[in-house]
Amino acid sequence: MLYLLPLLLTTQDLTIPFNVPAASTLSMNLDSLYNDAEPIARVQFDDQIPLHTEWGKKGSKRWDVVAGYAVDTEETENRLVRIGFEIEHFVENNLSLDLGIHLLDVEQTGKDAMGLNASVQLRWHFIDEDSWSMFVEGGAGLVRMGANVPAGGSTFNFTIQLGSGFSFDAGNNSRWLVGVRWFHISNANMYTNNPTRDSVMLWTGLSFPY
Repeated sequence: MLYLLPLLLTTQDLTIPFNVPAASTLSMNLDSLYNDAEPIARVQFDDQIPLHTEWGKKGSKRWDVVAGYAVDTEETENRLVRIGFEIEHFVENNLSLDLGIHLLDVEQTGKDAMGLNASVQLRWHFIDEDSWSMFVEGGAGLVRMGANVPAGGSTFNFTIQLGSGFSFDAGNNSRWLVGVRWFHISNANMYTNNPTRDSVMLWTGLSFPY
C-alpha cells in the first residue's frame, strides 16, 4: 500500500479536466462554419456555367433545318423549291458563319431539273432583343443540276443570295427563322452561254443548339 500511494497521487496530478460546455460550444461553431460555407460553394459552381451556350454569343454553334420557295423575277412559271441543312458558328456576338447543303427542285421553261447546292454565308443579327432579332445575310455557293439551269445554260452553276429576316425565340434555346432573299443562278461565263436566273425566295427554318 505504501508503494501504491505515490503512484495514485502522481496519476491524479496528470489528469486533465474535461470542459463539457467548451466542447459543446466548439461543436456548434464547427456546424455553423459548415452551414455558412455550403451556399458559397454553390455560388462558385453556378459561376462556372459556360456563357457561350446562350443565343447569339461568340463561340456558340447551331444546326438548322430550312426550306424556301422562289419565283423567277422575269418568268413566273419558273419556280424553285430549296430544302436543306445548315450549320451556324457565331464568330462574333450576333454574327454567324453558316455552311449549308441544299436540295434544289427547279421548274422552268424546258426540262425541269433537280440538283445539289452547297453554300456559305454570313448572317448578322443587327437588332437583338430578348425574344426576337432582325438580321441581314449574304453568301455564295455552287450547284450541280441534272439538266441545264436556266434552259440553254449549264448543269454546273454558281449561286448568290442576299436577304433579310427575323428570328424568334421558340423555347429551349431554339429559334424560328423567317426571311426573304434574292437568289441568283449563273455560270459566271464559264461556258459559251450564260443565261441567268434571278428569283425572289421566301424561306423559313428552325435552329437548334449543339
